Formats: sequence, C-alpha cells, structure tokens
Amino acid sequence: MTGSPVLPPEERFDRLTRLAARTFDIPIALVSLIDSNRQWFKSRHGLEAPETARDISFCGHAILREEPLVIENALNDERFVDNPLVTGEPNIRFYAGAPLHDRHGHRVGTLCVIDRKPRSFSDEDKATLRDLADLVEREFGLGELGNFYDERNRALNILTEIALDTQGDASQRVTRALEMACNYLGLETGIVSRITGGAYTVHWHFTHLQDTLTNGTTIPLERTYCSLMVATGQVLAIDHMGQSAYRNHICYQVFGLESYLAAPIWIDGEIFGTINISSRHPRPTPFTATERMFVTLLARWVADTIYQQQHTETLNKLVTQTPGMLYQYRLWPNGHSSFPYTSPGIQDIYGVSGEEVAADASPVFDRIHPDDLAGVAESIQRSAESLEQWQHQYRIRWKTGGWHWVEGLARPEPLPDGSILWHGYISDVHERHKIDEMKNQFISTVSHELRTPLTSISGSLGLILGGATGPLTQKTTQMLDIARRNTDQLRRLIDDLLDIEKLVTGNMTIDASVQDLESAVRVALEEIQPLANQHNIEIQLSNANPGVCASFDGTRLTQALSNLLSNAIKFSPEGDIVDVGIRQSGTRIRLEVRDRGPGVPETFRDRIFQKFAQANASSSRSKEGTGLGLAITRELMHAMGGEVGFDSEEGKGACFWLSLPLADADNKGAT
Repeated sequence: MTGSPVLPPEERFDRLTRLAARTFDIPIALVSLIDSNRQWFKSRHGLEAPETARDISFCGHAILREEPLVIENALNDERFVDNPLVTGEPNIRFYAGAPLHDRHGHRVGTLCVIDRKPRSFSDEDKATLRDLADLVEREFGLGELGNFYDERNRALNILTEIALDTQGDASQRVTRALEMACNYLGLETGIVSRITGGAYTVHWHFTHLQDTLTNGTTIPLERTYCSLMVATGQVLAIDHMGQSAYRNHICYQVFGLESYLAAPIWIDGEIFGTINISSRHPRPTPFTATERMFVTLLARWVADTIYQQQHTETLNKLVTQTPGMLYQYRLWPNGHSSFPYTSPGIQDIYGVSGEEVAADASPVFDRIHPDDLAGVAESIQRSAESLEQWQHQYRIRWKTGGWHWVEGLARPEPLPDGSILWHGYISDVHERHKIDEMKNQFISTVSHELRTPLTSISGSLGLILGGATGPLTQKTTQMLDIARRNTDQLRRLIDDLLDIEKLVTGNMTIDASVQDLESAVRVALEEIQPLANQHNIEIQLSNANPGVCASFDGTRLTQALSNLLSNAIKFSPEGDIVDVGIRQSGTRIRLEVRDRGPGVPETFRDRIFQKFAQANASSSRSKEGTGLGLAITRELMHAMGGEVGFDSEEGKGACFWLSLPLADADNKGAT
C-alpha cells in the first residue's frame, strides 16, 4: 500500500527477527501488525516492503486462529496459489506464522517466517516459533500497542462526536468539524474545497490564523497541493514539504505550507473536492496511519453531509414548484394531531404556516366547512383503522373569501407508539369540481329525458317480438332482437348514470341496518346466476362464515356485489369457476370475489374505479358494460362506511373485495 509511513527500525524487534531467521535457516522473518485493510511490519528481515494489503496477506489468515498457520507449499493451497505475493515478489512458497496478542489477549499481528521454496515444518518447529512469538509479545511492552489503539480510539471518539453533532446547518457543522480536526492533528487550517474543472474553490473552512481565508475564494487547482492528490484519488500526507519531493511545487512557493494532510471527497463516483488540513510549520513526527484513517473517514462524513444538503435543496426546489401542498399528518391514540411536515403550499391552501400546525393541527380543521368536517374526521378514522389509503374531497374557507373545494390523498403508516402518520398531498380541485357538477347535471338531465322514450321503445320492441303485430320473418326477428339488446344496454347505462349521479350528490337513500352477511351474499348469487349460466361459469361460495353481521343496506350491498360478480363472470374463461368468500380481518369483514381471468393490467389499476373506466386491452374492450359498475360500487360502499379494492397479478386473475366494519350478532336488526 503506497503512501503509508515507513516505521523506524527498532533493534529489540530486529534482534528477534534475525534470531528467527537463523533458527530456521530461512531468508525472511517478519513482525507484522494487522489493521482493517493492511498489514505493516514492525520489524522485517530479508524484505524491503514496509507493508502489504491485508486482503493478500498470509498473516491476515494467521491471526484468525490461535495455533501457528503453516503453508508448506503455497502452490498447493487453493487459498494462496494465485496470490500476488506467490505469483510475484517475494515469490512465497513456505509460510509459518504465530499470532501475537495485545495486553487484552486480542490477536493483533504475527511473527512469521517465509521461504521462497517449499519446506516442511515439524511440531517442534511450531513450538519454537511460538516461543519466539512470546518473546516478541514481551517486547511490545504492552504500553506500545496500547498507545497504538489509544490513538485510534481518540480519533474514533472525535469522529463520533462530529457525526453526532446536529446543531445548525451543514456549513456550521462542517466548520466545527474542521476546527476539531485541526486541534486533533495540531495544524492551523482546515478546508473543504470544491473542484470544478481546473478551479479550486474554498467551500467551507476553519483557521486559527487571522483574515487569511474566505468561503467562495477560487484559485487555479494547479496552484494547490490538492492537484497532487486529485491525480491519484488517494490520501496525500506531507509532514515536511521543504524536505519532500514536492518542495518545488508552486503552492509551497506561494503559500509556504510545510505540513499537509488531505483526502478526496467522493460523491456519486466523482471527486467533489477535498478536505485538507495544513500548517505553515513542519510536523515533529510523520503523519500516522491513524491520522490518515481519520481524514479519510472525515472526508466520507463531509461527502454524506454535502450529498444530503444537495438533495434537500433539490427537493425543496421541487416542493416549492409543486401545486397544492405536500404534508405529513400524525394522529395520536388520544386524538391529538399535528402536521410534522408541510410544504410551503400550505399557505396557499389553508392560509396558515407550517410552524402554526407543527404541534397542533387545529388551525387547519378550523378552516374546513362545518358541513364537511364530520366527513373528513370519519374518513381519517376509517383510514387509521384499516390502514388503507385516505382520499377525500371537502370545502375549506378560501383566502379570497367563500368556500373552495380541495382533495386530499395520503398513505397511512403505523408507528410503534400507536400513532398513525400519513404521507400525502392536498390539491385545489375547485374548478374540476365545478366542471364535474356541470357534467353530472347534464348527464342527469339527459338521462331523465331519455328514460321515458327508451322505456316506450323497449316495450314496443317486446310487443312486436311477442307477435302483437303479426308474424315476422326470420331476418326481421334477428334485426329486432339486436335493437332490443341495444335498447336494454342503453337503459342499463341510463340507470347507472342516474345511480352514480344520486350517489355523488348524496341523494341516494341508504337504509342500513345490522344484518347477516351470508344471507345477503346468497341473494346476490341467486340474482347473478342467469348471467353465470349464460357464460357457462360456476359460482362457488367457498367460505360462507355464517353468523357474521355488519351494518349495511341489503339492496345496495347486493348491487355492489353483483357488479363484482358480473365483471368476474365476463372476464373468466368459459367453463371456469368464480370463488366467493366471506373472510374476517380484525374488526372488518371482507366479501371476496376471485376469478382466474386475465387480471387487471398494470397501466389500468390507477383508473379502475373511475367513471367510464375500461382497460385498453382488446379482451376487455369486447366485454359488454357501461364502465360505471366499479365507480358505483365504490360510491355505494363509501356511503355504507365500507371500502372496495382489489388484488391482481396480470395474467393470473383478480380478487375484488368489499369491506365493512363488523357488528355484533346480538344487534341484528338494530338501526
């Protein structure tokens, strides 16, 4: 590993490696210490390199065990046969290493002997190697290794303190981190730079010097020591520039910096800039491996801080341009609620600031129309209980006066303390609501005007086909049959249009009472049986769950369930089975209709409960239908305090379901 310090030799350890080499008549003997990504040699006999990477080291394997590791021929060991230390210098063939321990008994390195040719190693040899290793451990003096790890602990404690600092913005936190780094390293100035092309800009800085730096200052990259580091992308450590190979660099000539430690800041695979700590004075001792590790980890923390800042700024720009408001709404079990987060759009929608509702949501609810307030609260409570998506339209007091329609959509998330957190948005739908009202009024008017003549036409066609006007030719009968079928289809469309108009305007009467669900389901199955027979489909009630009661309008529940059954029948292969089940889920009951048809296309799922919605697939376009059945079902279920939904895997069928709150059987018949 390049760039690490060369440790000065110590005779007390060199004496032992020489002794080991003579004892075993072997060319190489080493005292190595292992850290997370390298091994470095406290003493080396017969080897020039001061260290190697841990992932290719033999000693990295030796410290994983208590007994000595012996490799008599590395070419015969699959762990090492392609190791660069085997295939190249120093051409290791034989290796024997005994682990070395610190004062706590942790394995921290090895005493190892190495040969360039295979050889055997007896049990007596292993015992001798262990005796020599014990001597090395004694020479460590316990204190020296303790100093090594104490230095690391100090560095890691400082990094931990930096990481836990959450006060202020990114600039303030990074500036404090640079101050702590300067104090730890004993240097004067710390800089986080940004490098753009050939320009070096001081992004943030801290210095013990007076009036020497300003954030935003830009100089050519070539005039900085960072140009040396950027070329390699590795840590750069210079403890005495005047005695180094870089003493002729322009930065030394201009700024006179004698000591310098820097690491690159990588963001999204590219060098954003550097973190560099420097001083006008030489270091009394070379930068250690721990100090290099410190600046490397600090650079990663700075990179994370910058990355979060950039993404937060981007998100804030997008949120500012988003129509309506984005928000988080939290509801506690005791009924208290707040908006932990709101986008600036809350001012446009509700006329309040995010700070006003961060602890208490009351100012928002105070602006909801009194006639809509109960519906909003009920829909929120229903979403909290079922953990299903919340969606609701309601009126609020508008900033220009009067009442204004908005729509909310949010996903609930249960929290460990029992509260519920919704993530969603509120949008202005006032103009859309006015257009919908005009459209609904138009459809209602046209539907009412068409119903009477259609009834007359249908009746007349029935009389003619019944022979009231005399015998008909076969061709005439066929044409009249087509006319009657089309008339019936148009009449069903008008009935559906009138139903949806009543539901949307709240004019449809819902007569709910606590009833047995199985009985209501069987009524719907009987009514749909002729359609099932027509398509050669078997309807199977696989789980009746008798005795389960809920509050609903029997006629309207039958209508909603019949819509699901009708779709399942029309989309099922001929001769197949449609499964119907009644299943309890917590405090709610679900009526499930499962088919084995083509399933719901992915591109259609968001629109499936909209009025006139039909999938584009040819298989669905060919089915008779008004495109209103599921929209009516949704409105009916909401009117009865229920929900409708589906689960589907394209190509493997679908399961549509109706959900209602459970009621006690003892209350059957209660209103």
